[in-house]
Amino acid sequence: MKHFNYILVLITVVILSAMGVIFLVATGYGAAQVPSWTDSALYQAYLDKMNIAVIPFVISLIVALGLCIPKRLFSGAELLKLNGFILLVTLAAVVLVGAKEGLSILLIIASLIQLVVIVLTATGSRRLNFEKTGFFLQIGSALLHLGFILFLLDFMLISESGYNPLIFWPSLAFVSIGMILSFYSQEFAKLAKREKTQSSVKVPTEETGKV
Repeated sequence: MKHFNYILVLITVVILSAMGVIFLVATGYGAAQVPSWTDSALYQAYLDKMNIAVIPFVISLIVALGLCIPKRLFSGAELLKLNGFILLVTLAAVVLVGAKEGLSILLIIASLIQLVVIVLTATGSRRLNFEKTGFFLQIGSALLHLGFILFLLDFMLISESGYNPLIFWPSLAFVSIGMILSFYSQEFAKLAKREKTQSSVKVPTEETGKV
């Protein structure tokens, strides 16, 4: 499990670093051109080449994210079997219906698993595998991942169908709430503990008053 997490983190870092290098090179190249260059056909050809260059890394990032989600629910051989099955389904969909649709199916599967993770986290299930402890940190991380998945799903497929707001705004809400709960988890935990302490003090006081 630890090796799997380390490999996913390493893959993600490599992918994001490669994308960062591409963006820096593209930005520097574009800044070196004359202003009127953006109105020429060369500019559109340049954009097409940059999009083609970054596509493999975007696809790799989506696959890494899709494989990262199930580790909250499964571990060991079960995790490897499930990830293998998800990859086979994704590859089959890519071959049968196309790359965009196949990757969208991967994201849909990941979003459904993440919904289960959120429900189990909210109910305090001990089945989940989190590296960090704390309810608010865990639920924030789960919401953040779901928002990111929905954002990628919207970007991959749904943005072209006219239903963009139905996916984009929920994804933005999940990401925003998840970031707040994750970054300020200790503060929320202290506030919840304070409220619980105050409520537990009020109950005996009210019972004493009635007697």
